[in-house]
Amino acid sequence: MSSATIAGISAKADWEDQFCKVMAWAVLTLLLVVSAGTLVDILLRAFTPYTVRGLFELNGLFMAIIVAGLSGLVFVRHLNIRMDVMKAVAGSNQHAVRLVCEVAEVLVFGWLATALLFRALDAQEYGEKTMVVGWHTAGWWAAAGLLMSLAVLTVLIQTLKHWYALFKDRGYAEPGFWRGALVTLGTIAVCVALTALFINDDNSPGMQAGMAFLVLYLLIAAQIPIGVSLLIVGVASLALTMGGEQALVVSQNEVGRALTSMDMAAIPLFLLMGNFATWAGLSGDIFNSGTALLGSRRGGLAMASVLGCGGFGAICGSSIATTATFGKVAFVEMERRNYAHSLAAGCIAAGGTLGALIPPSVVLIVYCVVVEESIQIAFQAALIPGVLALTMYVLAIFVSVRLKPSLAPDVEEFNWPVARAALVKAWRPVLLFALVLGGLYGGMFTTQEAASVGALLAFVFAVSTKGFTLEKFKASLIDTAINAGAIYVIFIGANIFASFMSFTDIAQLVLSIIDLETMPKWLILFGLVVFYLLLGTVFDTLAAVLVTTPLVVPLIIGMDYDLIWWGVVTLSLVEIGMITPPLGMNVFVMRSVVGDRLPLSTIFRGVTPFLVADLIRVILLTSFPIITMWLPSVLSGN
Repeated sequence: MSSATIAGISAKADWEDQFCKVMAWAVLTLLLVVSAGTLVDILLRAFTPYTVRGLFELNGLFMAIIVAGLSGLVFVRHLNIRMDVMKAVAGSNQHAVRLVCEVAEVLVFGWLATALLFRALDAQEYGEKTMVVGWHTAGWWAAAGLLMSLAVLTVLIQTLKHWYALFKDRGYAEPGFWRGALVTLGTIAVCVALTALFINDDNSPGMQAGMAFLVLYLLIAAQIPIGVSLLIVGVASLALTMGGEQALVVSQNEVGRALTSMDMAAIPLFLLMGNFATWAGLSGDIFNSGTALLGSRRGGLAMASVLGCGGFGAICGSSIATTATFGKVAFVEMERRNYAHSLAAGCIAAGGTLGALIPPSVVLIVYCVVVEESIQIAFQAALIPGVLALTMYVLAIFVSVRLKPSLAPDVEEFNWPVARAALVKAWRPVLLFALVLGGLYGGMFTTQEAASVGALLAFVFAVSTKGFTLEKFKASLIDTAINAGAIYVIFIGANIFASFMSFTDIAQLVLSIIDLETMPKWLILFGLVVFYLLLGTVFDTLAAVLVTTPLVVPLIIGMDYDLIWWGVVTLSLVEIGMITPPLGMNVFVMRSVVGDRLPLSTIFRGVTPFLVADLIRVILLTSFPIITMWLPSVLSGN
């Protein structure tokens, strides 16, 4: 299909995208209202003996409607997280691959909506009510199911139009179309055959679990979105081994649990906080204050960039967004001051990885929900490793410019009045950090409450910033909807897949393969470290954590290690993978920011000192778990 035809289809499909955008705007505006209610409850608790009765459970029902309403946008724009492992095999013409993926997305999205509607029917049949205020929940579930069903219908219409255009414009006759179709459909056919032959009652649980993982990885390699692949394999496996009714019951339970989880509710709120903070210019405030303090030192601007990436990454929670933002802000400034391109690009690409580790971390929230550990304790545990990562990156720059002075310009004279003014101007990110992290560590807020306070405060900063418009407000909502929707799809898919894994008793299977009595723990940990480093080079951070958790957690528990410690180590490992050759995702993001001015080899050369620092840090974290667990033990009084 020609580019003109594709553009024509996009123009005709504008109404589908617009419909899902309006729905996302509406529900995320509702999320801000819900956050305001949470803030009122916090103030009442702090200054009066009163509280908002039943707010927690009502917020959960509101979240079901909010997530159902925002989920359509990620499907209508086909932005679910995927890997392009087999893209080279499928060829440059990806039209057939996209059409097959659209069908898979429609089927999965329709299944989610069906599960929601059946959840509403069950609530009606059993007269389900909220525990505190006694409200019937069936209407809430029905509203969420209706919103998602409308979005499904919209995405279905869009997909049918794309398939109609394929035949109308003879897109199947274009060079390379059938190559992509054969690779994708052939892989799916192999997956169907493996599923039918090996995932049934005639085979052992170990065989079923092994085949389910193989089929999952094949689908992901074929560019089917990761969350969609998890859902397809999980539901199909449950249906074949336990029956279609049980698969639906598990699905509606997992969908309902995910949509009403107040721990998961923190994710769209933190994403909103990050988007509003970006428009409010907080990244510039952080970078300018760091530059004023350190810019006069040799390599000081690179150090300020790393510190700025860490600070802003903690606010926005996205490694890619941090890299892209500071790539625009800091690289030009370092280039203007004659920093070597390798150091300038490398420090930003590496600094961007800090966002997933330094609290509040979106990926760490999801991990804790999956393994049922305290998010608050995990945030406490991640703080010192995050500070350690920042410190070691700064040391890496210090050593690099000492060994090779040509990487950075000569030392400039320190200007205290300029530094003081920049520090004063950075009061907004300081206040945001103090309220969100201070409230969390001090036990004043739950994770969702901290996220609500952060989102509202960042919104106030954005609104009070010159140039902030309604369009920028809408853009913040859209970006939040897309990222949150993709996270929820992977989370729900991973939970349904994990439900099947639990029926196969995967924990005992893993422990029977790896004998903890005879195999040294250090060897097992070394194998896991290498595995996650390799996985991080090709997998999205969240996907890498969720897809592997059912296999790895039994080992960690069997070796009597703390799951929170392991979560911090895992995040460190997969984030290192984002700057590891040859497929470091952050390096490619940095390359897209700077354009053709820098070859990839220059950026990879620039991240080398930071990779050395990362490997040293991983050795420290794995050898001395006390680095991770000391702060939670102090704060808990143990």
